[in-house]
Amino acid sequence: MRRTSRILVALVSVTLAGGGAVAAAQSGGGDDRGGGSDERLFTLVPDPAGNPEGVAAKGRTFFVSITADGAIYRGSLKRGTVKPFIPGAQGKAAVGIKVRFGRLYVAGGPTGTITVYDLATKQAVATFETGSGGFLNDLVVTRTGDVYVTDSFRPTLWHVTPAQVEAGSGTPQALDVSSGIPFEKGFNLNGIVARSASSLVVVQTNTGKLFRVDLGADGASIDAIDEVRDVTVAGGDGMLLDRGRLVVVQGGPPAQLTLVKLKGGASRGEIRGTITSDKLNGPSTVARARDLYLVVNADFANSATPFTVAGLPRHG
Repeated sequence: MRRTSRILVALVSVTLAGGGAVAAAQSGGGDDRGGGSDERLFTLVPDPAGNPEGVAAKGRTFFVSITADGAIYRGSLKRGTVKPFIPGAQGKAAVGIKVRFGRLYVAGGPTGTITVYDLATKQAVATFETGSGGFLNDLVVTRTGDVYVTDSFRPTLWHVTPAQVEAGSGTPQALDVSSGIPFEKGFNLNGIVARSASSLVVVQTNTGKLFRVDLGADGASIDAIDEVRDVTVAGGDGMLLDRGRLVVVQGGPPAQLTLVKLKGGASRGEIRGTITSDKLNGPSTVARARDLYLVVNADFANSATPFTVAGLPRHG
């Protein structure tokens, strides 16, 4: 088994261990929905070299990352199949991804590499190294072009500036989060979203806690880290901020999307409901494409092919 796969299987173990706490966390009640006739399933063809993990969307087009070799697949809401777009290679890995400014930003998991591709040419236009010993899990690109990447093993948020992206290289800045987020055994920081250019929200997978990270005016320092009170999302993985509603993927059991309303400047939260479906199979993360939530079925527990992306109707 490849090193990437071993690490990601460990993540599944953490998620499954925390699954029993999900029901207890759902004190908010509200919008609980099961499967429906408008759901869709997109199939990766041919089978990728490893599990899919990340997803990013632009219009009707979406992209899916592959953990084992760093390949990127591309799909469309108009078709039921998702096909290779950027080829993978030995020694590469692709976990969390985002699309912004005509570029695809990729967190490289155990490789410690952040890669930026030009979508028009499929060529890597920027590469950044964070060293060994970490796991670059997810990332966000703010409206100012700053890139922040979570590290599941090291108590660090990695920051790449817009100028570094334009230059194509540079040394990522390591923002120490240990004073506000105690790191524990297993996978720690995972999903990340930006409420603004200076305010981020991250999830800690092994505790299910959400944290607000307030950045300095230059985006190159941390002013404060505060736990989002009154809500936990056991095994929380990828996240999406959709018009003020935080959508958190939980691999389960049960596999679901949990809808969180952030209040008081994200000082506290309330679970407003969940979305479940029989089309969810070990989900890892989510993106919005038109009126669908696209959820990657990473299925790290079984790695059963063909791998799929579930399309679940977005309501509200």
